[in-house]
Amino acid sequence: MSQKRTTIKDLAKAAKLSPSTVSRALNDHPRIGAKTKKRVQKLARSMGYTPNLLARGLVTQKNFLLGLLVYDFRNPFYAELTRSIQDTAEEHGFWLIQSSTDDDPDKSRLLVDSMMRVGVEGLIFASCQLEDPLVEALLDQGFPLMLANRRLRKDRGNYVVMDNVYGAYLVVNHLIRLGYRRIAMIRGPHGLSTSADRYQGYLEAMQEKGLEIDRELVKEGPFFSQETGYTFTRRLMRLRQPPEAIFCGDDYMALGAMKALAEMELKVPEDVGLVGFDDAEISSHPQIQLTTVSQDAQEMGRRATRILLQAIAGKLPEPQHILLEPHLVIRESCGYKLRSQPQPQAGLAT
Repeated sequence: MSQKRTTIKDLAKAAKLSPSTVSRALNDHPRIGAKTKKRVQKLARSMGYTPNLLARGLVTQKNFLLGLLVYDFRNPFYAELTRSIQDTAEEHGFWLIQSSTDDDPDKSRLLVDSMMRVGVEGLIFASCQLEDPLVEALLDQGFPLMLANRRLRKDRGNYVVMDNVYGAYLVVNHLIRLGYRRIAMIRGPHGLSTSADRYQGYLEAMQEKGLEIDRELVKEGPFFSQETGYTFTRRLMRLRQPPEAIFCGDDYMALGAMKALAEMELKVPEDVGLVGFDDAEISSHPQIQLTTVSQDAQEMGRRATRILLQAIAGKLPEPQHILLEPHLVIRESCGYKLRSQPQPQAGLAT
């Protein structure tokens, strides 16, 4: 025999509340207190309660579905972001349909078409270009959507991103303060806001200190990947004047760079300083100890989902542009220069 489905009445009995109160708590009704909502939602999860979306939709004429498109679920940052979005959506009585796009515009279009056919009420894009006709078209139609870890070039629509410009500025400025001058950057594709903004932060830090920006030291890869970091690090270190330090656009690029340097018998940080971006879990491994920039994927997911739900409810009078604060995480991959230069230049001391 199949197990009996948990109902609102079952939850109400267990919570010692009326069925109407439990229903309102599950649907995030404003008249229900936060503590009661949290208690009911926790109880619902523990008892295996799942709402009857079909019946609920017939009453409300809503599907209670959100769509999410991310760059790549295999990337731990996007996995954490997705989990946060899913948890927040479920707390508000919505369910999430999710898929990865590999930042392929054609794949994105097909996925959005599929999500629209099943009736999603709003979309979160954690995968789009600076200039993205698909997202622009949805905005023109007034469809509720949110960008997470991405933005459009003209800052249209709602988005929540980390301040990537400032994050890159922080980590490059840290290298400069340690005494590095010839600093390379391995960046992602120019069509992504994360890549463009981190490059801008690199430029601002270098220009502020009056350092030459050698275009030979800036390499652009098609993906944020270990392979990209590995390939371009080997090219950089074969230059007549190789870099003293390398800033990689994300931590997985930095891991690839670290592998290339090891194969070339170059030590980090004694021979080459190395920094990344994102503070992936592997960055703190004892054998890696990568200096990087952390960003809060969970907070980004929560903020993105809540703003999208406000847009769906018609409670968003103007576009929301949210910049989250980055944090420099100093480890052991770029400290050698400071120890080797007891008399740093004025204005550049730590």
